[in-house]
Amino acid sequence: MTQKKQQGETIKNLLSHNIRLYREIIGYSQEELAEKAGISPPFLGAIERGEKWPSPETLAGIATGLKVNPYDLFKPEHIISRDINRLTEKMLAEIKKTVNQTVKAINVSLQGNPEPEK
Repeated sequence: MTQKKQQGETIKNLLSHNIRLYREIIGYSQEELAEKAGISPPFLGAIERGEKWPSPETLAGIATGLKVNPYDLFKPEHIISRDINRLTEKMLAEIKKTVNQTVKAINVSLQGNPEPEK
């Protein structure tokens, strides 16, 4: 196998792996992502298995369905993991903030004397 062909296979494998990885992270089935991307589930399955190569339009549809930029689908997994960890930390901070605000509101409601918001 020539170096060019080997690099092409590596890129195809990276793309197919990352599409599946992002899909599983956000909890979509192949059917759900295929619908959002405007393609058939069997075609998405073939892309995820590395059997088919998407057109630029299809790639854009898949990325949109996954709520990522098309170039994210070509990132090495360790960079994706770092991005996901950063997003998870941000989401957890927002959840914590919301829970704290809710608990304060409940306490104020139960005490019957409202406190000024900070």
